[in-house]
Amino acid sequence: MPTLSAAIIVLNEEANLPRWLEAVRPVADEIVAVDSGSTDRSVEILRQAGAKVAHRDWTGYADQRNYLAGLCAGDWILMLDADEVLGPQSTQSLLRFKADPPAGCVAYALPSRVWYFGRWLRFGGFYPEWKLRLYQKGAARWVSGEVHERLQTDGAQGRLPGLYDHYSYDSVADYRARAARYALAGARRMLTAGKRAGRLSGALHAAWAFISRYLIRIGFLDGTAGWWAAWLEAGYTYDKYARLADLRRGAKT
Repeated sequence: MPTLSAAIIVLNEEANLPRWLEAVRPVADEIVAVDSGSTDRSVEILRQAGAKVAHRDWTGYADQRNYLAGLCAGDWILMLDADEVLGPQSTQSLLRFKADPPAGCVAYALPSRVWYFGRWLRFGGFYPEWKLRLYQKGAARWVSGEVHERLQTDGAQGRLPGLYDHYSYDSVADYRARAARYALAGARRMLTAGKRAGRLSGALHAAWAFISRYLIRIGFLDGTAGWWAAWLEAGYTYDKYARLADLRRGAKT
């Protein structure tokens, strides 16, 4: 039977870790964490749970994840964020995987549902969200994407059934605080890639983001949460292009 390492990067996740740890225990042969300087009880909670914990100053999502993967001893790595929690379906799916691994793939995507302002989103393209979370050690590497990091594999990718829960945002303020960081990071990567932003770029892309989520992918069926999800993504999109325009102007001076 192959071994599985449950892996996590951590910074001040005291509130989320107990739930995360309880969920991964049934499937993990070891728990490995990299902490980048938590000032709460995160490290204490992890060590009390028997996790192997290393400290490393923050160097970016992709780089931290690759370092974390290097500390894992398992044949397979299950890398979840602290707000991503295995549910009964995903637990059973992973146990079946360990008992009889399918051949041919080096990484697997798992489906998730997203918690957004007090409810699970089911429309707007948010359900299910398939994300690569399980991969064979040494057969994949995290690389920086336009906004979020992504897993680049050396072989075929597959899908495993079994829903897990993504507790993404509890409030508008929580979303906007994180979206501001993502927008700047995305703008910087777009600048490096040579992308441009005209006077109407932000407005046009933002309008399309809202229409796509709320109307085309029927996010309106999620009620108020669906409206906020589409509206805030539109705002994030506008901010990203506005920041790209600012960066381009700065580069020319």
